[in-house]
Amino acid sequence: MTRADHEFAQQTRSFTGDLTVRLHSLHAGARRDDGCGIAPTHRSRHTAVVKTPKGISRESVERLRELIYSTKEFEPHLPASEPDWAAWLADAKLPPVNAEALVTQLRRAWLLPFADFPGIADLLVFQHTRLGVLREKFQQKGNDRAVRLCALFEMLVTMALQGNSLCPQNPVHLARLAQLSLKSPTPGRDLLDALLELFVEEKSATARTGNNASEAADFEIVLKSEHERREGLAEQAWKASHKFTEYRQSLLDNPEFHADWASFKRHFEVARWRDSRGIIRRSRLPERNWQRPTHPDLGVTTERFQVVFDFFCWKWFLYGMRDDDPLLEKLTYTLTPYGTQIFIPGYWNFDPARDINWKSVTRLHRARGLAKQGPKLASNRREQTSQLRLLAEADLDAHSLRLHGTARYEYLKNAIGLSLSTDDGQLRRMLRQAKQSSLTRRHKRGSRS
Repeated sequence: MTRADHEFAQQTRSFTGDLTVRLHSLHAGARRDDGCGIAPTHRSRHTAVVKTPKGISRESVERLRELIYSTKEFEPHLPASEPDWAAWLADAKLPPVNAEALVTQLRRAWLLPFADFPGIADLLVFQHTRLGVLREKFQQKGNDRAVRLCALFEMLVTMALQGNSLCPQNPVHLARLAQLSLKSPTPGRDLLDALLELFVEEKSATARTGNNASEAADFEIVLKSEHERREGLAEQAWKASHKFTEYRQSLLDNPEFHADWASFKRHFEVARWRDSRGIIRRSRLPERNWQRPTHPDLGVTTERFQVVFDFFCWKWFLYGMRDDDPLLEKLTYTLTPYGTQIFIPGYWNFDPARDINWKSVTRLHRARGLAKQGPKLASNRREQTSQLRLLAEADLDAHSLRLHGTARYEYLKNAIGLSLSTDDGQLRRMLRQAKQSSLTRRHKRGSRS
């Protein structure tokens, strides 16, 4: 049995062993009051269609699976087969459309190389079996905070389905806290209030992520990059691989390097620090080289070991050793929650025109979805923002004047300088944009009561 199949078996036993219990408890809980004061009266209320995040369809997931499983380099950590999703969800008794959406999202989560799959699965089951009825109860009781908490939960689950490259914290853990708060509200414990205020609009209860994105516009490249990182592959960035191979060979032919490693092994029992793959790694690099002074205690073996090993790696441009084999620093690019990092090893005489695959770097960097930029585009966006702000203000006035239908549309067109012949559909699209604008929301809160 391969390592991947062993991990697959462990996850399958863990998840399948608990899923039936979870589904029964979820449906049993759905029949109770849950402290919301309104008991459901019909089973269909528990099975409202859950909105699937954009870009997640059965076809897209199948295409992603084919991409990952057809890449030979990814095989060491890929399980041989998927779980029997239909058998797992048999007790859920979901309508076909809900069951298909849930399975699609579970299959997508299964493809993520670093995901907490059992945790994500638990959240998805809750989302598809309980969240809808809970939201209805909270809306009927006028519990606006809980309605907003539902939106925060959905946003965090969406983040969890994007992998671990785009989110600065663990979305599964935070979504679990939101889930617990929705199921068993605890008065006086406002652990998520700061996140609610940061992300969820108070009046519309819609999630806002500012200039960043909770959902990747190009998830395929994000997924591929995470699998490449899982296997330690960096070659997709290279156009001059000879610089790596030449340096590696020169290192293997260098007697001083071998003497240094032999000396290191005389001073330390290196087997103590090797992981399950036989690897010892240097200390992690600080972001942008900002590093607080450290004062390691050389009287402590572990600290002395790390100090000497870090200098050994510094001397030969390594990130670690696998048994007696040097692991060289590599030219890499990495998607992070805040941007894209490019690392150029110290031994690599970098030629930006010939050494790096800028097409791949650019695609990964744009994966979160970036608008085109330029002076003319920026000017157009400022004009559009000003027009949307005026439209939002005029819409508030139209509401206070109790204008509806054609009278409302004519009032709005006159207010922002549009011709009365402008299509009403265009105006409605502009209204939706205005409601989605964070500038508009701040303006409304600051100027209206």
